[in-house]
Amino acid sequence: MKCSDVHPLLDLLSDGALENKDTALVLDHLKLCNECQSEWNDLEQLRSSFRDAKDKSQLPAGLMERISQKLKDEERNEHMQFFEKYKRFFEQYARPLSIVAIAAAIALIGFLFLPRIHQINTQQTSIQIASADTLVDDLVSEGTLEPVIDRNELAKRVGYDLKHVQLPKWQMNQSGVYRSQTTMPMARFDFVRKSQAGDQHLSCYQAPQGVIQAKVANLENLEGKRVLFGSHGKFQFALWSQNGRDYLFVTALSKPQLEEIVRGA
Repeated sequence: MKCSDVHPLLDLLSDGALENKDTALVLDHLKLCNECQSEWNDLEQLRSSFRDAKDKSQLPAGLMERISQKLKDEERNEHMQFFEKYKRFFEQYARPLSIVAIAAAIALIGFLFLPRIHQINTQQTSIQIASADTLVDDLVSEGTLEPVIDRNELAKRVGYDLKHVQLPKWQMNQSGVYRSQTTMPMARFDFVRKSQAGDQHLSCYQAPQGVIQAKVANLENLEGKRVLFGSHGKFQFALWSQNGRDYLFVTALSKPQLEEIVRGA
């Protein structure tokens, strides 16, 4: 078992709620992993302090069971409103408790939920914003695109699922991972379309929603899409979000031609 598999099972192990097979797997892991063993020791010490505080403070009947059950329910559902709910819960029951019991309860809550909150905050702060102007400039920059042909492999490289965009009149020219020192890796697709005037080119960046931003652009409602249209140098661009993804279309074609492309996408 991995550490990420063991950590959520420690509380169940302490309660004796694990099946024999899972208990054996967790105990085998604790023998080999000092980090998880340390977390297990801390949890057992906290629970021991909690039990001692309960005996000394004459807690109301069933309070500890209700706290334990509430903790498990909130962890399972991952409701971020947990602390607000428990604030009201402890306001109702805190008066009969001693300071020692309250401190032990807060310590147990912090042990279970602060690592999760820290992980969420870390994920949020790790997202780097990408400027539409920079992405347009990098279309002609060498070394910013790492070619990847297979779509599944491309999704692995960028770290998120790729959504399909309807471009029936265009042919894929190349795809790959856009890399920059100032933003996260993201998928880029380059398309080409034949016309009487010659080949027409279109590039599409795809990233998690909220990553790509445009400083100077005009917001328009186009076929139900809220699209930001702008220009940078000789290029026109369109930026919008749908299905949890940001889409940035970039082309040297005119704005009306770009609007036509976005309508059909």
